[in-house]
Amino acid sequence: MNPAAYGLPTRDDLVKLRIWDIHYHGFFGGGIRQHEENLFYVERMGIERMLSLDIAGSATDPLGTSIADEKKREIREYLEKHADRVSGLIPIDPSQPVESCRKMEEWIRRGPCIGIKYYGGNPGGVVCSHQDNDAIIRLAAELNAVIYIHTWMKIGGQPRRPGGDNERGESTPMDVAQLAERFPTVPLICGHSGGDWELGVRAVRPHENVYIEFSGSDPHSGQVDFTVRELGASRLIWGGHGPSRSYSTELSKVLDADLTGDQRMQIFGGNLRRIAAAIFRKKGYKL
Repeated sequence: MNPAAYGLPTRDDLVKLRIWDIHYHGFFGGGIRQHEENLFYVERMGIERMLSLDIAGSATDPLGTSIADEKKREIREYLEKHADRVSGLIPIDPSQPVESCRKMEEWIRRGPCIGIKYYGGNPGGVVCSHQDNDAIIRLAAELNAVIYIHTWMKIGGQPRRPGGDNERGESTPMDVAQLAERFPTVPLICGHSGGDWELGVRAVRPHENVYIEFSGSDPHSGQVDFTVRELGASRLIWGGHGPSRSYSTELSKVLDADLTGDQRMQIFGGNLRRIAAAIFRKKGYKL
């Protein structure tokens, strides 16, 4: 099939967009093997760089205490060897700031990783706006680390409200906004637009250091147009959420929007490269 005959971009068109994927789950569960199996789809979509969010941690064990040292060494060596194509973000646990900072020293300052991830919940039930996070954010800022925060707003609770049925420790865009107010010069990536993107985008709108990532939520036409009107194209970051989401769906959110070519380039990778530039230079990685 010729994609151009159907009004779709060819692989060459996608390569020219220089796509960086902030939301890559290729190492989740299956480790290196799962990642290498997923590379077929990454290549087909012309994605330039993947930022994996599951390095040495999981939703139930963010600090990776149950992961064997041998597996950690394998992942570390793989990231070092393939630093030209894939980068790692380590899960941290905001309920354990001391141990989280220790992990950041090991994997970011003295290792191959370039950022941190707040999972959608944690064993201690601490959200990102809690002041225990301040030590984590201060160290991340010192390291120039990329900061990705999963956010969602599940309807529930008494009274019913957005976020009322969230998991323990699952942050909302409102939590990100509180954190951003304390650290106005530190870039923060608000993941999933909070699920309900009309509420999530408005919650972080006043804070220019907050960027919106919009993977994983339902593929509504108009989502990206709305976000660009509210925040400007310079505050959107693309994520593919592979392999648990469809790359074509996530790409279409941007390709469907009424944008200029320069705005698409910003969203697909330019904004993320700007955030990551300092730590990439520090580590000698190619931008």
